Amino acid sequence: MTNTPVPVALATDQAHTRLHELTVIDVRTPAEYASGHLPGALNIPLDHVRRALPEMRHAAGRGDVLVVCASGTRSENAC
Repeated sequence: MTNTPVPVALATDQAHTRLHELTVIDVRTPAEYASGHLPGALNIPLDHVRRALPEMRHAAGRGDVLVVCASGTRSENAC
């Protein structure tokens, strides 16, 4: 049996209180990311997520990952 992580949606206040312990992946476009992003967030646009999985796993180590976008649709698709 594999240990596949189960995505969990966090409310904004929940995510905010845990930012220091999360690896943040911003799946918006580079232009959207450049207009403002969470401190320390990595920009991996949604259409690059699949090929960036090894980088994401390395960045996250064994910790939790927070995937963000503008509305929640792209981050849900990324998960």
